[in-house]
Amino acid sequence: MHTRFGPVALLCAALGAALGGGLATAAGGAAPPPAHPPCAARATTIAGRNAIVYCGPASVVIDIGGRTYRFRHGLCDRSATLGALELNAGTLVAGAPGNLGRSFVSIVIAQSPSWSEAFEADAGGQQLFGESAIVTGGTLLGRGTFTGVLGASFSGSWDCHGVIYHGP
Repeated sequence: MHTRFGPVALLCAALGAALGGGLATAAGGAAPPPAHPPCAARATTIAGRNAIVYCGPASVVIDIGGRTYRFRHGLCDRSATLGALELNAGTLVAGAPGNLGRSFVSIVIAQSPSWSEAFEADAGGQQLFGESAIVTGGTLLGRGTFTGVLGASFSGSWDCHGVIYHGP
């Protein structure tokens, strides 16, 4: 299965997360969702453009061109329909050049045999890479590593820190 989560879909997913849904922990399998999520992604406007500000404990580290970039305040969202984990960290400003200087990364870790993808990474006012296929190592629900195989040459790791939202 190959699915593209565009900015509009990301905004809708974040709004859905903000309006409700359960969380589960990855340590030792699914646990009952807590009464209240630790935070909710927030839709806003930045410089006249729609934006979503993600929050949560998830993090991503990307190594590209001899530099290391760290992304924090991420949301891990496991899609029941796709059987994949989507991780978004930072702030996405829809359609803005250089993401208006905001840091943002979006990756999807899929169950085999589907392809995992890194959709976008922005830091320091520049796009580090656009949509790329990645090879992953680690667990779907938790943490692991990835390497770009189509497109830009990069590698990295992700960690949900035990908090995973279970979306549609």
